[in-house]
Amino acid sequence: MDLFDINRYALILTPSEALLRWAVREDATMEEEIDFDDTSDLTTVYLLPDFDEMEEAEEWLEKNFLPILENLLAEWIEDDKAWPDNLAFNHLEKFGDYTITNMVIDTQDASYDQEE
Repeated sequence: MDLFDINRYALILTPSEALLRWAVREDATMEEEIDFDDTSDLTTVYLLPDFDEMEEAEEWLEKNFLPILENLLAEWIEDDKAWPDNLAFNHLEKFGDYTITNMVIDTQDASYDQEE
């Protein structure tokens, strides 16, 4: 197997315990589906543009957080009327545990996603 370094950054985002507890308050049936001790299977990875420095990626996220936050919330609370008003970056920090990495490796060849 060949490995291909992708010139992209990635945002690795897991719903925080605060979000999961809120989701359970909104819909008690969710509690059966959530293992609060191991949320690794709830993680989403977002590919970001390539940057020269990590600080640029962090700045990009602060400017472009809203669709990511809305996606995170919608995964758990479909009714956006239940969401906080005036979503801000601090909501992403509250409802998501995240890290940004500049090491993105593809285990498939370059043609993997191309249609035949």
